[in-house]
Amino acid sequence: MDFRRMQARLEEIRLEGLYAELRAIESRDSAVALEGEMSEKALKAAPSVTGFDLELFGSYRSSLREERTRIEKIRAECRQRIDAQLRVLAARRREVRLLEKLEEQRLEKWEQEILKEIDQQAEEAYLAKWDPR
Repeated sequence: MDFRRMQARLEEIRLEGLYAELRAIESRDSAVALEGEMSEKALKAAPSVTGFDLELFGSYRSSLREERTRIEKIRAECRQRIDAQLRVLAARRREVRLLEKLEEQRLEKWEQEILKEIDQQAEEAYLAKWDPR
């Protein structure tokens, strides 16, 4: 049972790692979005903008969209791995619960057998003391 609990804990640790990876991906996405917004504000706040500046900004915005698309793909893949890991973890937890239930049943059966044996010994002791004379 300890081995199964250890396996379940390892799966939990893997899941925590995947969640950390997802948070890092989301953080990167937020940073890219913020970078785009700040660049746009800087362009709008500039005293003069040339056609070349607009062309560069258009290319930059396009690259940011591509980056966000790439990040979204990575996020989706990470979520798929999280879903798969959740299924693995659920299976490991079921195994642990099954072993715990079996252990409880075995303990209960053992207790019943002990009580039965105690009753038999008490009965034998009573009968041994009882003298029908």
